[in-house]
Parts: sequence; structure tokens; C-alpha cells
Amino acid sequence: MNKIPIIDIKPLLIPNSNSKLLHKTSIAIKNACKNIGFFYIKNHHIKPSHINNLLFSTHKFFNLSIKEKMKIHIKNSNIYRGYTPLGEEFTNDKYDWHECVDFGPNLKKSQPKNLLLGPNQWPKNPNNFKYILKKHWKLMNSLGEKITEGLAMSLKLPKHYFKNFMNKSHSYMRISNYPPYKNNTKENIKYGIGAHIDYGFLTILLQDNISGLEIKNFNNKWIKAPVIPGTFLINIGHMIQRWTNNYYKATIHRVIPSQKKTRCSIPFFFEPNLDSIITPIEKFCTKKNPAYYKPLHFGKYLKKTFQTSYSSIIK
Repeated sequence: MNKIPIIDIKPLLIPNSNSKLLHKTSIAIKNACKNIGFFYIKNHHIKPSHINNLLFSTHKFFNLSIKEKMKIHIKNSNIYRGYTPLGEEFTNDKYDWHECVDFGPNLKKSQPKNLLLGPNQWPKNPNNFKYILKKHWKLMNSLGEKITEGLAMSLKLPKHYFKNFMNKSHSYMRISNYPPYKNNTKENIKYGIGAHIDYGFLTILLQDNISGLEIKNFNNKWIKAPVIPGTFLINIGHMIQRWTNNYYKATIHRVIPSQKKTRCSIPFFFEPNLDSIITPIEKFCTKKNPAYYKPLHFGKYLKKTFQTSYSSIIK
């Protein structure tokens, strides 16, 4: 498949939706996951005014001075929350040409480091940014629950199959900024973010009006993921690949920075509970296709993943 499909998810959001429409949506999700691992969603019930406010405030934050942004540097957090400056993240042994801020489930008091729980670092400017980000978190968490129900139905599992694994979802949200890439003093930079698969369950991506994301289809060809107004871009991650024993596979993707314009994106990573054990589902394991994966404790896996990802920043 060389084109990312657009799926109408309205039937997933309406209580007691028509069963034929639900079936049509679940089949569309199945085909997208089997053929390319990405799909756009429309009729998601997120208001354009919220999206516009969020993108405006995000651009406004990244336009602040580096001194102001460094006040919430990720080194100030022992749970990997906060600002990472331009060209400091590392993918496939190369630095990534982006800056970002990471947020997680916000608890007022710090918890033991091994739990990855505690407070976020909220920027003071723009002054309404915290409110908008927290609102977006709630909206994306609810949307993630509905898309997960659609994924379950696409696998011919009960609608709420994943609920007990996700009812205390340890999700993450990131705001990312990809300035135009020009020759600079820092060596070993190639992409906005290098080729990778997402470590978790499900990603809900909001893009501004600048393209740059590319995905590697199952024919090993890179194709562009254009910006389509009014949609979010969804991709499945490594956890659903493990749960389905490779029936659904996470797709490799990367970001190519523009040479002239700045790109902004806001991914929301909808994840399992920290204590969830990810084990291949029995129906996807047979004599001809035995389980490829051992049971995995998501919290321990997540901590190890973060330690590796931020090793060049937090030492």
C-alpha cells in the first residue's frame, strides 16, 4: 500500500452506534493495520478551535528564548519530563534535529523513581499553555480509549478486551519543533528524528500545516504522510505487535526536516498501565505460528526504554 487511508471513526464515538457502521469501521482499521500500520481519522469530535489554540500556543513556546525554555530542562526531572534542546536526542547513533517537551501523567508529589511517576514541568509562558495542554491530554486519553475499542473489534476480540490493561494508562504527550535544517557546528545529524518504531501501544499525532513525516511501507519504500486538515494520524506501536504476535506490526517512520520552514507536531502516546503484562494473545499463537515474544512487564520495559533514549542527555 502506497497511500495512508482515512477512516471515519464517528461510529466508535456514538453510543449504541449502528452495528453495520461499526463493522465497516473495524474492517477499515484492520486493513490499515495489516497493510501499512498508519491511518488518518476524521469525525473525531475534537473542535478545530482547540486544535488552533494548541498549535498557536505550542509555536509561541518554541519561539521563546533558549534561556526561558531551559528553565524546564529535562535534567531537572528524575522521571524524564521537560524540555530537550535542539539536536540533543539520539536515534540510531545520530542526533535528531528537533527540540521537544515531554509530559506524563501528572502527580503533585514525586514518587519513587522506578515508578516513573510524579509531577510535570510546566512552562510559565505562554500563561495559558498549562491549561491547554491539560485539556488536550484529557481529550486524547478519551480518544485513545475509543480507538483502542476499534482496534479490539478489528482483531475480532471483545470491544473492551484491552480495558483492564489500559484503565490506568501511563500515557505520554510530547510537543515537538523541527526548525529548518542548515549546516551547523554539530556533527552526526541526519534527520528531524531518525527511523524508528514507536515503543508503546498507540500514537495519536497532530501535525501543523508543514509536512515532513515519512513511513516505510511493507515493500521497504519510503512514502510521505501529508498533512490532511481536520484529521489526526494514528499509528500502532510495538506493544500491539507483541500482543498480536506480529499479526499487526509497528511501522518504521522518520521525519525529514524542511530546509525553509519550521514544522510542529504533537504526538500523544496512549499506553498500557505500568503494571500490565504484555503477552501474545492465545488466538494469534498456533503450532505454525508459535509465540514470538515472552511476557513483558510494561513499566520495567518503559523505564529501560527511557534510560536508553535519554542516555545522551541525562547521565
